Amino acid sequence: MHFILMLVALFALLILGVPIAIALLISGVLGYMLTIGVDPGINALAQISYSDVNSFVIIAIPLYIFMGQIMLKGEAGRDLFDFAQRMTRRLPGGLVIAAILASAIFAAISGSSTATAATIGSISIPEMIKRGYDKRMAAGAVAVAGSLGILIPPSISLILYSLVTGASVGKLFLAGILPGLMLALLFAAYTVVRTAGGSLAPAGAPAGTAAADTGLDLPPMSLGMIGSLAMIVVVLGSIYAGLATPTEAAAIGVAYALILTLVVKRTLGARLLGLATLDSVKTSAMILMLIAGASVFGNTLSLLRVPQDVASWLDTLQLAQWQFLIAINALYLLLGMFMDASAAILVTVPILLPALKALDIDLIWFGVILVINMEIGAVTPPVGMNLFVVQSLSDDYTITDVLRGSLPYALMGLVGLALVILFPQIALWLPSFSR
Repeated sequence: MHFILMLVALFALLILGVPIAIALLISGVLGYMLTIGVDPGINALAQISYSDVNSFVIIAIPLYIFMGQIMLKGEAGRDLFDFAQRMTRRLPGGLVIAAILASAIFAAISGSSTATAATIGSISIPEMIKRGYDKRMAAGAVAVAGSLGILIPPSISLILYSLVTGASVGKLFLAGILPGLMLALLFAAYTVVRTAGGSLAPAGAPAGTAAADTGLDLPPMSLGMIGSLAMIVVVLGSIYAGLATPTEAAAIGVAYALILTLVVKRTLGARLLGLATLDSVKTSAMILMLIAGASVFGNTLSLLRVPQDVASWLDTLQLAQWQFLIAINALYLLLGMFMDASAAILVTVPILLPALKALDIDLIWFGVILVINMEIGAVTPPVGMNLFVVQSLSDDYTITDVLRGSLPYALMGLVGLALVILFPQIALWLPSFSR
């Protein structure tokens, strides 16, 4: 009964428009008060919120956000898109593939789905439309490829998943690399087939060939372009060479980003640095509040033995591992329509964790599966944030345009999800080399 009252309070608050972090805090404290009393419930609010946010691992979150904001304000997106055009200009649909490649690279810098879509979209979509590409295809490719920001490391979603499950952040980062690249290749393959006049859809690029892209006037390779690409090596290389923990690597990344944008490229002045800092503080505060709220809510569930009861109930169903995975994937695809990845991870994983362990499901593998589900959710209405981010980039776009352009790429995402489920080594091969 206490659990039902918590859920009713949570959904009522969300319907009223209360931020999810506050709704989780209020409903969690309500559960404590109903179970152990008012004063102990209020004390639990303070103690649990502080203890769960006071973590060395969590320090990485504001640092990676700050690093991404510095690179965003320092025009790294332009460097990456110019580089990507050089790699893809002779392919059918070269500019679309360049946007996908640039999104994959920027994802490895920002760790944010919406930041990736906004940055690469603002640069690439006007260029694609100017060159005669179908505007829906241009928007859809950027919206879906931008979602790679929560899978390709450094990923804030994977850090939060590590926080909840205790799985190694370094192994989770390794596990996200090959699936992220595979998804980017699937998006690119669909683009090639479509723009080369294949049977999947009408041509989306002028003349259905790469001819429209070969005449692009591209700037020469610059020190800034090389420096932006090197960010990936600096951050991930320091982790996997054993020189730094993921949190220390985030600090190294911030220092490198400041040197690159302030000294080398000189694209980040005092005003932009101030904006980057302010945006980082806002985003970090939102995520930390979400962690605090989910911690109180999750601890209340543990007090009520909800995770244990869920695991016992699943045990009575005698589900095979594959049956459980089908059910959970359906759940996360549904949740992705209404919740962002951070909220879904912090609310649901503590409940499912006993069942995952009982069914001997690899937590690293499951983390990648979960995040891919939430990637698809990022382009699924009614709360697909990437759809609204891309739609806001041009007055010519309606949300329907972006949604229709995103649909075939989202289907490619489902193909990638199925491949990771059927072939776990896609996610687990690289982590197998890590101690």
